[in-house]
Amino acid sequence: MIINNKSIRELHFDHELWLAEMTFWKQEIDVLDKYLAAVIVSLSDTDSRGEVDHYQNQFFIQRNFINSLKNDVKAQEKLISQLENDISNRLLQKKKADDEYEIRDKMLTNEKLYNELKMSFKKWLSNKL
Repeated sequence: MIINNKSIRELHFDHELWLAEMTFWKQEIDVLDKYLAAVIVSLSDTDSRGEVDHYQNQFFIQRNFINSLKNDVKAQEKLISQLENDISNRLLQKKKADDEYEIRDKMLTNEKLYNELKMSFKKWLSNKL
């Protein structure tokens, strides 16, 4: 079965890749956070403390967004499984297609924002070490 030019198998594959990518992002954030914690002890100026707070907040926001997006992908997987069981349900197909576009957009947007955050942090960190 094909939906939005993607087969059910391709959608399952995309979701599996996205879940793996999000797991990697969370692991990477843990590493970035570890380096931030190491730098905190050597900083004393107020500007640097504000920058530390900024990155701590951004890491927290990223973790929360990733958790939310993981839940969206898992819900979409469940919907696809229902669709496979009830191919004739047009309302279910419409909902699946709409949700898929939204999740795909969130993944692409977050990938861009996450990479920008990581590059910004690495640049900041190299100036502090």
